[in-house]
Order: sequence, then C-alpha cells, then structure tokens
Amino acid sequence: MWTVGARLASRVIDFAVLLVLARLLGPADFGLVATAMTVIYIVEAVLELPLTFVLVRMPEVTDRMYSTAFTLGLIRGLLVAGIMAALSWPLASLYGDPRLTALICVLALAPAARGMISPRMVIFEKVLDFRRKGILEIVGKAVAAAIAITIAVTTGNYWAVAAGTVSTPVVMMILSYIMAPMRLRLSLGDWALFSTMTGWNFLSQIVSALNWQVDRLILPLYVDVVSFGRFTTANDIAALPHQAIVAPTAVPLFSALVNAREKGNLESAYLKACSGIVILMAPLMCFMALMAGPVIHILLGPSWSSGAPILAGVALASLISLPTVPMTALVLVLDRPRLVAFRSLVELLVRAPLTLVGIILSGIPGAIAAKAAAGAALLLVTLFAVRSVADISFRDQLRSSFYPFAALIPAAAFLYGVPDFTQSGLYLYPAIAVTGLVFGLIYLASLYGLWWISGRPAGVESYFAERAAAYFRR
Repeated sequence: MWTVGARLASRVIDFAVLLVLARLLGPADFGLVATAMTVIYIVEAVLELPLTFVLVRMPEVTDRMYSTAFTLGLIRGLLVAGIMAALSWPLASLYGDPRLTALICVLALAPAARGMISPRMVIFEKVLDFRRKGILEIVGKAVAAAIAITIAVTTGNYWAVAAGTVSTPVVMMILSYIMAPMRLRLSLGDWALFSTMTGWNFLSQIVSALNWQVDRLILPLYVDVVSFGRFTTANDIAALPHQAIVAPTAVPLFSALVNAREKGNLESAYLKACSGIVILMAPLMCFMALMAGPVIHILLGPSWSSGAPILAGVALASLISLPTVPMTALVLVLDRPRLVAFRSLVELLVRAPLTLVGIILSGIPGAIAAKAAAGAALLLVTLFAVRSVADISFRDQLRSSFYPFAALIPAAAFLYGVPDFTQSGLYLYPAIAVTGLVFGLIYLASLYGLWWISGRPAGVESYFAERAAAYFRR
C-alpha cells in the first residue's frame, strides 16, 4: 500500500507538472532535455550499485557498513557526474546542439545526489516501514514541481524541465539525513560485503540500460528535435502505468514468491502473478492506445495532437511483454540471476539492429515496430526460461494470460466504434469518462464470463469474486 501509493502520488505530481509545462513549453524543449538525459540514464544505470539490497540482507548493520555504503554511493555519484562532464562537449557536437554541453553538466547532478541518500534509511526498510520512503519521494517531487513550474512561468525555456529533474534527488538527499541522520565518514572497510553483488547485476544493468534507451540514442540522429520531443513525451506517458503500478510491486512480489516456495505452491503463485499483472495493465494500455487522440488532447493540449499515433503504437507494443514481468522475481527466488542478464541480452540483440534499420527506413514508426519485435522475443525467452527453472509448461504460462487478453476483444471493439470527440470542447472530459466507464464494465463482464465458462479456476478472478461476495453478504 505504501510503496504503490507513494509511487502513484509521485506520478500524479509528475503528471500535473507535465500538463503545466506542456502548455508553457514546446516539444523542442522536451526533446532537448530528453536528448541530454538519455546518455545520463545509461551511465547511471550501468554504474548502479545494489547497496540497499546488501544492507537489508544483513542481520545486523554496523556503522562501518553504513560508512562503506555512503562512500561507495559518493564514489558512484562523482564517477557518473565526471563521466557526463567529460562527454558533454562531444555529445553536443554529435547531436549538433551546443546547448547540450551546459545542460548535460547540470543534469549530471541528479544521479550524483541520488547516490548520496542516507544509507541509514535502510533501517526503516528492514522493519518493513515504508512510510518514510514514501514521504521522501512525495516531498521531493512536490518541491521539484514548484521549482520547475516557477522557472517555466518566469523564463519559458527548457531549464524548467532540467531544474525539476535535478531538484527531486537533491531534496530527497537532504531530507534523508533529517529522517536517518548518520556521521559521514569515508571508509571501504566492508567492501567485500558489497563486491559479491556486483557481478551479474553489473552486466544486467548495462544491457537493460541500453534496452531502455536504444531508440532515444538513435532517433535524434535521424529526426528533428520537435519529433523527438513528441516521441519521448508519448513514450513517457505510455510508461506511467508501469512505473506507477507494476514497478513498486517488485519487492512485495519477490517476498510472495519466497513464501510460496516455502509452502510448495510456487508454480501457482507465479501463474497468478502473471495473470494479475495482465488483468490490471492490459486494459489500461489498450484504452490508452485506442483513445490516444483524446488522451493526448486532454493531457498535453491540441498542439500535441500529432503525438497521438506515437502514443497508440507504444502502448500497443507494450502489451506484448506484460506476461514477462514476474519472471525476474521468479529466477531470483530460485537463485538463477544469470537468466535475467541473458534475457536482457537477447532483447538487446533483437532490438538494437531492428531499431537502427527501422528508424533509417521509417523513422519513429520503425522504432515502435522494433519495440514490438523485441517484446515478442522477450516473451519467447521468458517462456523457455520459466519452463527450465520452474518446470511450468508453455501451455500453463500462456493460459494464465489468455483470459485477460481474450476479454479485451469486446471491450476494444467498443472503443473502436466510439467516434472521435476531440473537438467536442467542454464535453470532451465527461465523454472520455463515460467511455472509460463503459469500456471497464465490458472488460470486467467479459473477463468474469470467460472465467465462469472455464469452470471458475483459482486465480485473481476467483479472489476478487470471493471478496465481492463476502462484502455483499455483510
């Protein structure tokens, strides 16, 4: 509740800032900052250290462990900032925009600050108290939102986006030492405790970072900054449901699968997790894809309407990889982390060349097609990996996601028949609300109809059906 709730709240703040900035700034401003952040994201992800994970696993954390974690975080932050400062001028020359030099140097402060958050915050996570972490994220986002909007109103240029990006981790870093104060000492005395976690994690982070950003690395070389700004903004909107709902459930899902393994029902728990994620996320992505025009119109304004096809394509491409989400938790529970790296590597080997060829041939549509193809490859690798480590058949894996996707067909058919009401003025908001409500009801009716016809098997559907029945009995 706290993990997902805090992430949802922070995404709502991000969303509100995006709505304001999209009306004060143009796609070119967003495209410029996105170009600078792309390389920073990659460098930051490659140098990510699992410091918190190591500390959480320790039965007792000493002051020297905290000092070692702080020192490693500081070294990582300085290393990221130094690498980006060194790359700022070459990257500005590569992309043909001298403004990127100063912008990259300033934005590099964000990962540096993120790496210096108080290691003693782990005290709360060890006792499963996620309130502080949630407050930390929400306050950081709120302060950054105020700063970004103020700069956008007063200056009207891209520095507003940059200021918001940097302010969040800086505020979180300061607040973390108020919540969990510690004596700052430089030490690498317990380096051995952390070094054992940097092997497969390092490789996985490198490959994953390239997967996340490969289209953003190539696109600016072949499309103008305005088109790139539309692509990155649409891509970020399509990623919001995943970031706000799926990503925060990683730790609870891992804990649930550990518990299921101890009880001997790991297979059932994994299949329920796959089904639950698809049931929750598939209708959101489908609605976003088929109603991309009204969604873009409401969120960003009519000047961004040309970004609707991009949003639709990215959302549809994201549907393919939804059943693969729980696989990471499963292989970690079974102590097979190399499969995470292998899966990411296969995705990259498919996505990178297809992205390059697709962008050269057709620009942004080619990048979206490459994303869909990589999602299909990811799904295939996941099916084989899960069968090999957990002995779960292809049929059972596919069946867990079949009902949610099948239930989308009548709901999607309804959306497909809805007329375009982007020009309906004030009626646009109630129109999309009613459309969303009807779409949701059709989806739920179809989902439970299929579940009932198939003999009401145990799963997410049966869980909510039992809860609803108990509620109405009371």
